Amino acid sequence: MLDSAGRIEWSNLTAANHLGFDPQRDLGQYVRNMVRNPAFTAYLAGGEFNHEIQIDGIGPRPSQPSKISLQIHPYGKKRKLMITRDVTAVQLAETMRRDFVANVSHEIRTPLTVLSGFVETMQSIPLEEADRTRYLSLMSQQAHRMQTLVSDLLTLSRLEGSPAPGPGEWIDGEELLTHVVQEARGLTQAISTTQHRIEPVPGPAIWVSGAKTELLSAMSNLLSNAVRYTPGGGLIETGWRLRSDGWVEFFVKDTGPGIAAEHLPRLTERFYRVDRSRSRETGGTGLGLAIVKHVAQRHGGHIDADSTVGEGSRFAIALPPNRVRERVTG
Repeated sequence: MLDSAGRIEWSNLTAANHLGFDPQRDLGQYVRNMVRNPAFTAYLAGGEFNHEIQIDGIGPRPSQPSKISLQIHPYGKKRKLMITRDVTAVQLAETMRRDFVANVSHEIRTPLTVLSGFVETMQSIPLEEADRTRYLSLMSQQAHRMQTLVSDLLTLSRLEGSPAPGPGEWIDGEELLTHVVQEARGLTQAISTTQHRIEPVPGPAIWVSGAKTELLSAMSNLLSNAVRYTPGGGLIETGWRLRSDGWVEFFVKDTGPGIAAEHLPRLTERFYRVDRSRSRETGGTGLGLAIVKHVAQRHGGHIDADSTVGEGSRFAIALPPNRVRERVTG
């Protein structure tokens, strides 16, 4: 609340935190002295309060100010009521939305351009049967790439828009491992002239609690990434490991080129790729690790990544003790 001269008569703690003053100590101070922002000074002096303005507020770090929306309303006898809102999260969400739309558009534009080019060629130029077959094969690859992208986007949307799984069913860890290993072996046969050595590592006999389709999707994404980025003939080891703290890990260790340390914190961002050309050549969408992260978090866990350039990488999905129990045999 401001008096007729623009001095602070009263403020709640929220507005004071937004604008960076003390709601008790700074009573009676001119608000223009408390909020030293050119846009706010001009707004206050102009007297046109039929719209709100945005200014920088106090953020977690000087390089990351918050975004504060404020508007002044006439109140009583020449007083003014100033209302503030922290819109940092709204602006961040809008930025993420724009980036997401731009990324999806970019990812779809390339295969669409290739497809339209081939269609135009086939419509306008007589082709030999061999050329026709080759063009149709390339068109099929690009169509499959778009289908995979859409499928991954729908998976992410479903994960983000549905409640986290409860205790769910208890699934045999060995069954999950066998399933994803078979998928990975099929993938290496399809994309590598020299097949990878995909070796399950003996581990504990366990049951895992959760959504089976989600766990299979996350595990499969980790293994398929290893196949796509490890040179043909390389060794990929995978399995379960029971940690001393009661957590369980599904891990994938490869002998690929490795990932530089500066890339590791961003690997689970949507569409983030260390090597874009390599990812597209092998059919990656840039969404696999984002899916893995969401599945792990929905099950109370997290994803761990360690890598050394020139030696290889190790990725793991860590699940909490309440999601695992040892399988008793006999």
